[in-house]
Amino acid sequence: MTVRRLTLATFALLASTFSSANAASAQDADRLAALLAMPYGSGLTGATNSARLAWVERRNGIRNILISDGGAAPRKVTAYTQDDGTDLWGLALSPDGRTLAFVEGGDAEYPNNHAPNAGNAAVPSKETVRVLLPNGRTITAGEGHSPVFSPDGRLLAFMRGGALLVGQPGQTPRVVMTTPGDITALHWSPDSSHLALEIDRGSHSLIALWDARNSASTPLFVPAALGYDQKVTFSPDGRAIAFVRAYQPLITAEPGKGHLWSLQIYDVASGEEHMLWTAPEGAGNHFWAPEGMNLTWTRNGQLLFPWEGSGWLRLCALAVTAPTATPRCLTPDRGEIASYRLSADETLLLYAANIGDPDHWRAWSQPLDNTQPAALSAPNEQVMDLTLAGPAIAMMATGTEQPAHPVVLQNTVRHLPVTLTVPNDFTFTHPQVVHFRSEDGRDIHGQLFLPPAGTPAPHPALVFVHGGPHRQMLPAFNPMGYYSNAYAMNQFLSSRGYVVLAVNYRSGTGYGLDFRTAPGIGRAGASEYKDVHAAGLFLRSRSDVVSSKIGIWGGSWGGYLTALALARNSDLFVAGADFHGVHDMTEPDHSGLSPEENQRGKNSEWRSSPIADIAHWRSPVLLIHGDDDFNVEFDQSVLLARMLVERNIPFEDHAFPGERHAFLRTQDWLQAYLWTLHFLDAKLDVQSH
Repeated sequence: MTVRRLTLATFALLASTFSSANAASAQDADRLAALLAMPYGSGLTGATNSARLAWVERRNGIRNILISDGGAAPRKVTAYTQDDGTDLWGLALSPDGRTLAFVEGGDAEYPNNHAPNAGNAAVPSKETVRVLLPNGRTITAGEGHSPVFSPDGRLLAFMRGGALLVGQPGQTPRVVMTTPGDITALHWSPDSSHLALEIDRGSHSLIALWDARNSASTPLFVPAALGYDQKVTFSPDGRAIAFVRAYQPLITAEPGKGHLWSLQIYDVASGEEHMLWTAPEGAGNHFWAPEGMNLTWTRNGQLLFPWEGSGWLRLCALAVTAPTATPRCLTPDRGEIASYRLSADETLLLYAANIGDPDHWRAWSQPLDNTQPAALSAPNEQVMDLTLAGPAIAMMATGTEQPAHPVVLQNTVRHLPVTLTVPNDFTFTHPQVVHFRSEDGRDIHGQLFLPPAGTPAPHPALVFVHGGPHRQMLPAFNPMGYYSNAYAMNQFLSSRGYVVLAVNYRSGTGYGLDFRTAPGIGRAGASEYKDVHAAGLFLRSRSDVVSSKIGIWGGSWGGYLTALALARNSDLFVAGADFHGVHDMTEPDHSGLSPEENQRGKNSEWRSSPIADIAHWRSPVLLIHGDDDFNVEFDQSVLLARMLVERNIPFEDHAFPGERHAFLRTQDWLQAYLWTLHFLDAKLDVQSH
């Protein structure tokens, strides 16, 4: 196969080809291509004992790994040249920063399933751990994912399904244990003597310890229970571990009832285990933490952990030897944390949170004695992820005009390793944070994108609904790649004359426990649709909006809500673009429920489904789905298309052979957005400017 470099010019030519049969002009397509080609950073990681940082940059649709020392201009250490859907992820630096391990290929969300082949290559790439050695040579360690260096840098471990592979960096690793289920996380002890494995077996998860001093030893399983053991952290001396033990309640469980999770301590030498603390009933009795947030056992005997006891996700602490009935929470109330780290000397708590403004995430620093936090990030930045690299603090920041990029603080000096640029001939709008009320009185937040000044009014309008549903849109580029693209698309739509409202509906994150777990959400009644409907009414009430030209678009759970809007309110939403949405919410019977309870659940699931209201559906819809989707079955869109055909409801449909849920190729995002632009322009009778 001939390898060609996909330059921005090629990207624009590709966009023009896509748009040749569309109402959108070639210039529009080029502008959208330039937005999606902007460099986007992810996977930021730092070395323990040096100021070296590494991250993945996607530029012009092509992914490569960059390395920076102390915030200096980065160097590219890989040489990929195609937007072929091959992902780079799972970056890990050795403690001295001289060796880099990473994963090439696969799917970070579903690492143990068959590898994706979005580019439909003759021989699809496999999920492979590669190691960049100090001499600049890259070698293949083997199939697998999630590499982790031991604290002494002597060993590299990674997993493949239920197999644990360990070896010296630069040498071929070997399988040292296998277990039923999937290994989902690895944690080294501080002295590099043991490796703790979290193992998912479907109905439960458990923890095993592997002795690195004797590679032939059999794993030692921590006494298992009937729940989910997770979030392992070692004591500073490596002699004990702490972890979360959580139980999943039935879907009929009353909110706040039951003791559903606890903090457990296991002594490695004696094999004794005891419960340190159990979450009380009420707020926070169900364990919740963002992906990647773990426990920390400090050198002064404190266990740090996330808890929603106040109704907001805060970082709290308990003394391991003398626990109290109520943990001491370290981060301010009425704000949620997204990530945290301790400084190397453990005197400072560094974290990302939305303190004081739920729509603005910043990096903060505060002493562990609970004094007032001080902001580390700039007022115009959004920061949800931070890490340490030796003496440096690094964060991934976004802005109104900048996708995710690293910012480094070292000795109070701020460094921007990458040069931030804006595409030529494009002017970003600054989204306005707006509030409106749903029909049941909830205060709903959104971001309003207005067309450029001087664009003839009134305007067509669109509601954008995010997926998840545990997500939050921001008045800036999003740190997640999926929603970074969606933000760019909303900017582009507003530049063409649309008023766009991105709505943060209930069941999303950022606004506290009561908002995320609001009654009747999802299959229990789709109460979040009240917020989407309110967003449409908010747009219709505006004098700068044509009330008969309001559409809606979104993906995943946002696709579900798009379909629900068209099925229930074709009088308000006159067209919609539904990316890989859920259309039939019914599920098989749930264990532990009586036949009557299961039937009531099925009735609720059906009433919450878009297809339950298809008799009222009149508005045209665009359906887009990748047929190798592991998050939402491709059959969900096939089913809806069959039902639309039968009822003569107008629709346009497109499938991406081999694509996953979050499209892996930027060119596929571009084509999907051009289809969306063409469809909405036609159905809302919008002329290209």
